[in-house]
Amino acid sequence: MSHFDPGTAAPEAAAPAQSKAPAASGPLTNDDLLALTWIADPRISPDGTRAAFTRVWVDRDADAYRTRIQIADLESGAVRDLTSGSLDSQPRWSPDGRAIAFVRAEEGKDAQIHMLPMDGGESRRLTDLRGGVSDPAWSPDGKRIAFRSGHNPALDKDEKPKPKNEPCRIVSRPIFRWDNATFTDWDHLKHVWVVEAAGAAPRQITTGRVYEEDQLRWSPDGKWLLFVSDRREAPWFGGEHSDLWAVTPELERPTDGEALRKVVEFTGPVRAWTMNRDGRVAIIGFLQPEVERSYDRPSLLIAEGEWPAKVRDLGARTDFDFGEAISSDQHPPRGGGETPLAFTEGGRAVLTVLGRHGAARLVRVDVADGRIEPLTPENREVLHGTSTADGTRWALTLGDAMTMLELWTLEPEGEPLRRIHGSNDALMAARKKVSIEEFWYDSFDGKKLQGWIVKPPDFDPKQKYPLILEIHGGPHTAYGQSFYHEFHAYAGAGYVVLYTNPRGSTTYGQEFGNIIQYRYPGDDYHDLMAGVDAVIAKGYIDSAKLGVTGGSGGGLLTNWVIAKTQRFKAAATQRCVADWASMYYSSDFTLFTKAWFQKPPFEDPNEYAERSPVTFARDIQTPLMVIHSDDDWRTPIGQGETMFRALKQQKKVAVMVRFPGEGHELSRSGAPSRRVQRLNHIRRWFDKYLLGKDVPDYGV
Repeated sequence: MSHFDPGTAAPEAAAPAQSKAPAASGPLTNDDLLALTWIADPRISPDGTRAAFTRVWVDRDADAYRTRIQIADLESGAVRDLTSGSLDSQPRWSPDGRAIAFVRAEEGKDAQIHMLPMDGGESRRLTDLRGGVSDPAWSPDGKRIAFRSGHNPALDKDEKPKPKNEPCRIVSRPIFRWDNATFTDWDHLKHVWVVEAAGAAPRQITTGRVYEEDQLRWSPDGKWLLFVSDRREAPWFGGEHSDLWAVTPELERPTDGEALRKVVEFTGPVRAWTMNRDGRVAIIGFLQPEVERSYDRPSLLIAEGEWPAKVRDLGARTDFDFGEAISSDQHPPRGGGETPLAFTEGGRAVLTVLGRHGAARLVRVDVADGRIEPLTPENREVLHGTSTADGTRWALTLGDAMTMLELWTLEPEGEPLRRIHGSNDALMAARKKVSIEEFWYDSFDGKKLQGWIVKPPDFDPKQKYPLILEIHGGPHTAYGQSFYHEFHAYAGAGYVVLYTNPRGSTTYGQEFGNIIQYRYPGDDYHDLMAGVDAVIAKGYIDSAKLGVTGGSGGGLLTNWVIAKTQRFKAAATQRCVADWASMYYSSDFTLFTKAWFQKPPFEDPNEYAERSPVTFARDIQTPLMVIHSDDDWRTPIGQGETMFRALKQQKKVAVMVRFPGEGHELSRSGAPSRRVQRLNHIRRWFDKYLLGKDVPDYGV
């Protein structure tokens, strides 16, 4: 077989059986977010006949997400509840398929591992550790389960009353908190534990007040527990890196590092990994270059030989991104999932996800020569999935720009891709559909760029429509073949929505992704404007009714756009960056390396000012809505306040919408009601300034 160009078409998926749909009652709305359900973390049974997964839904009364484990028969497609709790997740099959371990939380209680026999009967709890547990992993013989926990036996023996006023924190490290999490509790880092499946007191395997362990699983022979950890003393002074480590599960006392063995030797991150029966390891990561870059294309690496094993770059024959997910506001807000990665029987190939041109496909990569063969269609997104031990059958979540993630199965050497279950069939059948057009256009310098146009139901090209430009964050991510409820809802309200992948986006290769280093924002602005011009040239856009919005890096670019042009009549900047210098000092991550800026702001303030939108606030005339969360530690709320104050000082039109108790992930996993509020505020802002509607909410 000749070397595969990842653009080559794979066989189309078998058409799913369609149930009778109710009559369409109208387009998708903002409020429909509360009626959606999600399929998370699919786990195929050892014999390949069933898949357990986490169903996620919204409890409107509690304004919270609920999770329950369901099971699907991969032959008949029948789906039923497997557990009865409302905070059950992380199903893990025993090696013989006779039991499932899962994590259950109860209101006001810490999450614990439970085990459910598959031949009937009630589940039983295996752990009871203060601080909770996560990530259960069965030993190959089915006798033990490893897991992670932040429980500290020395400090958590007795219940201690909380003080009336929270005490001060002593901070000595430059990274000390993470967005959507909390301040790092060095006394309760997540470490490795083991419990007997038959029942016994859990044993702690690793410990320490500096490093955590992640991506935990057993070696195929059951002799080792393997995990990923970055154990550098000062990681903030280096590029992205982590190592794969091994520890024996037989330790009598937990180790802080002295009993660990390094499994693989290379400089770079282990973003995902799997071990074959013969000891070879497949890794999604990259070899860190000598010169720092803002973007490094994730590749597929293979390690073999004595520990620490050397790696070779199996993905070097393509310039696209392994393990890449496509940006979406409808990836499961709870429940998680695993990037597909597995060896085939005999270890002759590795199956995993490859991101290319705004899509994510399951591909087979030949271990001998790196040849790539597609296994799923090029216009879809494969997000999560697991396979049987021999890689012959898969359970996957797969969707596209028109369809939320659904449960599918695939036999790479046999049965083609087949849909098993969609959790939103009835709702979507009752909604009038938008249409989405993919197109390519030329930027100012001739660079080819990809974009998508979302058109309202009953679209008429002879009419003139208002346009909303959506800008993704990252900046190293990609829009594409994933479902965006926000885009569908705005199109359902009569707007045309444009979303594109300007330079700096992923899924277009190393050079395209890294070209914005030290120039962000910059030419990506011109890419966006060229996209707007290309859509206006189609003849159905009212160029006097343009709006622009985006979040995080998209918020930065929204601010930049309105500082550079007055063509937009309204803008909504979300969780933005306004001032790079203050971002340098206050974000949850550090900018100490030369990946983004060549010097710190106290050495070269001009480099930061020249790329900060607030520097050009005097040029902004566009009415601006600033949306920010009080607990956003990625782009702290001072960034949004900076834009707001800069415009208010000039008596320009600006309003700030602040969300208490939310972080950077508001639009994707925030409280359900607040996600809807956010959508409603953006919609009303555009209704006011693009459509001229009477919207008195904002006092401007």
